[in-house]
Amino acid sequence: MRICGIIAEYNPFHLGHAFHLSETRRRLGADTVLVCAMSGNYVQRGDFALMDKYDRAAMAAECGADLVAELPLSAALSSAEGFARGGAALLAALGCRWLSFGAECADTALLQRAAALRSGEGIRPALAEALRAGLSYPAAMQQAMGRLDPQAAALLSAPNNTLGIAYCAAIRQTGMELLAIPRAGAAHDSANPEGGFASASCLRAKICAGDGTWAAWVPEATKTRISAALREGRAPLRLRNCDSALLAHLRRMDAAALRPFASTKDGFACRLARAVQEGNTFEEVCALAQTRRFPLARIRRTLLRAYLGLPESCPAEPQYIRVLALGGRGAEVLRGAALPVIVKPATERKLPETLQTALRRDALADALYALAAPNPAQRSAQARWRRTPFVRKERSTV
Repeated sequence: MRICGIIAEYNPFHLGHAFHLSETRRRLGADTVLVCAMSGNYVQRGDFALMDKYDRAAMAAECGADLVAELPLSAALSSAEGFARGGAALLAALGCRWLSFGAECADTALLQRAAALRSGEGIRPALAEALRAGLSYPAAMQQAMGRLDPQAAALLSAPNNTLGIAYCAAIRQTGMELLAIPRAGAAHDSANPEGGFASASCLRAKICAGDGTWAAWVPEATKTRISAALREGRAPLRLRNCDSALLAHLRRMDAAALRPFASTKDGFACRLARAVQEGNTFEEVCALAQTRRFPLARIRRTLLRAYLGLPESCPAEPQYIRVLALGGRGAEVLRGAALPVIVKPATERKLPETLQTALRRDALADALYALAAPNPAQRSAQARWRRTPFVRKERSTV
């Protein structure tokens, strides 16, 4: 069985994602089984997902994915390296031979060269010098790489390339091969549609603003699901809806309490603690804490991890596989899984005690996420125990 993995957020699933699925199958063969490791209710830029993870996974399955499993929470709220490491480990546990990803540069040899340079000993002196100058880690890394290999360093200017480099490093011990698909249409985070595609950030902005033109840039299955969620008050879920809950928790924490969630070597925890006491909203707190050295995404992820009780010591690698959606031959893939499989949340209590700490953390994260639902009737913490994966009986057309 030819199995190819994809690491994604699908926030929301759009025409570009559908193109990536179909192009991956075209290149590897029509019988290729597509397995997606997808972020759950929290996403890598340090935010709430626009819609519940089961709804987003269903969109992917309706448009061709054979299995959607949840990326570990710690990986979803990590840097590019942790995000890639957690996703690659999950896909390896499901028997994936390839890892397919979209990138601005589809030259895997160049991506691998950049990955080797980034992790090598030769870059450390230049990196240390850039960090001492007050640059953030990503900016310092790009500057240091630029001194040694300008072509490889240029890749870091594009977010999907940065993830591609992280994937190169993450799969070294898995035996997986890379398949880079050139990104089509609008650039990552582009505010406007382009070339027949719209970015996820553009679509989120339109959906949150009540601009119905978002529907033109998503598959029909996505349109149906998003429309139903909006109508029922299950979307959009926005972090600002939980400002009071977030600040109430964070203001109980001083710098010492924040240190398990933030580096202790650069004064980051102290800066966060001051900002938490001064800011009136989560966004204000982040703006007050942000500097050239402490980029916004790092701040947002760290504060969310503190809110969720998810210290940096939590591994990005999965301890179990949570199924969010199934289609096609996904069930066959699960039969060969190298980790415990969770299909129905209600069965979690029967799993070994060694897994219960992580499972309880997942449950808390879902319960806190539910508080952001527009419809108060959708905010129950108990709803997660009744959710089951979407099962596609027959592949839909996009």
